[in-house]
Amino acid sequence: MIKIHKEPFIIITNDDGINSVGLNKAVTLVKNFTSNFIVVAPEKNCSGYSHFITLSKPVRLTKISTKYYTCDGTPTDCIMLCLSQLIQRRKPDLIVSGINIGENLGDDVIYSGTVGAALEGALSGIKSISISKLQAIDRERDYWSSANKYLIKIIKIFLNSKSKNICLNVNVPNLKYKDIRGVKLVKLARRKPMGKYIVRKDSKGIPYYWLTTDRTTKKIEDYTDLWAIKRNFISLTPLTTDITNYKFINKKDNENY
Repeated sequence: MIKIHKEPFIIITNDDGINSVGLNKAVTLVKNFTSNFIVVAPEKNCSGYSHFITLSKPVRLTKISTKYYTCDGTPTDCIMLCLSQLIQRRKPDLIVSGINIGENLGDDVIYSGTVGAALEGALSGIKSISISKLQAIDRERDYWSSANKYLIKIIKIFLNSKSKNICLNVNVPNLKYKDIRGVKLVKLARRKPMGKYIVRKDSKGIPYYWLTTDRTTKKIEDYTDLWAIKRNFISLTPLTTDITNYKFINKKDNENY
């Protein structure tokens, strides 16, 4: 176990659900730092749920074991219930959301359940990290061990930092350790989902729509998360919960508002 000034208390979730491979990888990663953790994850895959919270129905928690709970709500529900019901007055040192299978780059963070859960931690004044790894083409080329080595260092630095109220969004290339060129602290790219809807009809002839996952293909701006990933770097992007457009506020031509 990696030595830190004290054994940290860590919450783990994953928008891919309680049975996801990425959640198991996150637990293995966290065990390098502490035995003091709790897992609260959705019963089912909640990809694309963003910062969605459940208001239209009751939400239930189910205890699986001493450290594992599942929730029939969203990833954000998991964090909110864990903080208010399971640990109550005890404040965690870190929230880990992931490891998501597939990247969360650029405008993806607006839609991502992985990022949404981590941002909920940031709203509560807790260091939070959302982690995604690019998807492998096949099992033989699914490189987890190389990602793990870098993530251990990233989490250790983050835990020992004085940063507060931020979500650190991490994207890891699916590469062998020797092929990863390092880590880049970068801003978000502009890469809006632009998938087309597949239109089909059900057995009763009623149309339904299924969104594909294409992205915009504009020129990639330098020193963004997408730029870093394309060059075989791990991208780190600090996110904040304040989405105010300060440039608009400070413009002189807005004095009449």
